[in-house]
Amino acid sequence: MRTLNALHADMRFQFKQGFYLVYVVIVIMYLIILHYLPANIIDTALPLVVYSDPSVLGMFFIGGIIMLEKEQGLLQVFTVTPLRTTEYLMSKVLSLAIVSVLATMALTFFSGCNQVNWLLVIATTILTSAIFTLCGVLISAGCQNVNQYLLKTVPYMLLFVLPCFSLIWFPEGNWFCVFPSVGALRLMLGAYAQDITWIESSLLLIYLLIMCAVFFQWAKRVFESKIVFNE
Repeated sequence: MRTLNALHADMRFQFKQGFYLVYVVIVIMYLIILHYLPANIIDTALPLVVYSDPSVLGMFFIGGIIMLEKEQGLLQVFTVTPLRTTEYLMSKVLSLAIVSVLATMALTFFSGCNQVNWLLVIATTILTSAIFTLCGVLISAGCQNVNQYLLKTVPYMLLFVLPCFSLIWFPEGNWFCVFPSVGALRLMLGAYAQDITWIESSLLLIYLLIMCAVFFQWAKRVFESKIVFNE
C-alpha cells in the first residue's frame, strides 16, 4: 500500500514539475521527424527512437527528480517517514516506466507501424527504463546539483551507448549483449523487425530482469549510504 501511495505521489509530482509535458513535446517532435522519413528508413529509425527516447530518458529524468527533491527538502522528510528505501526506489522505477510505456505506445501507434510484437516492445521498454532509472539513482545520490549530475552521467552513457554499435559491426553472434544496453536494443530491434527467435528473446528478457535486480540492490545500498545515512 505504501508503494502505491508513493507511486501516486511521484506521478503527481512529475506532472506538476512538467515531466509529462516534456515527454509529450518530445514524442510529437519525433513523430513529425518520422513522418518525413522514407518508409524503408522508418523500420530502423522507429525502434532506435523508442529505445533511445522513452527508455533512456529515465536516466536523465530521475536525476532531475532527485535533485528537485533535494532542493525542496523532500529527501530529508523521507528519512523520517515509514517509507522504506525499497518502496521509494520501486515507486520511482514504476512511475518512469509507465511514462516510457505510454510514450512508446504513442510513437509506435501514430507512426503507422503495423507489424510489431507489442508484448516484447512493452516488456523491453519497462526493463530498459528500470535499468537506466536505477543507474541514474546511483549517479545522482552523490551529486549536489544538476550540473554535477550531468557531468557524471557522460562516462556512464558512453559505457552504455558505445557497445550498441556492435549490433552493426557484428549482427550475428553478438557477445556484446552482456551489456544490458546492447541486449535491450537487440530486443527492441527484433520486436519491430520480428527477426528474433523466442529462445533468444526469452534469454535476453531473463538476463535484463536479473540485471534489474542487481542494479536495484546496488542503487539501494548507494542511496541509503549517501542519502539516508549521509555517509
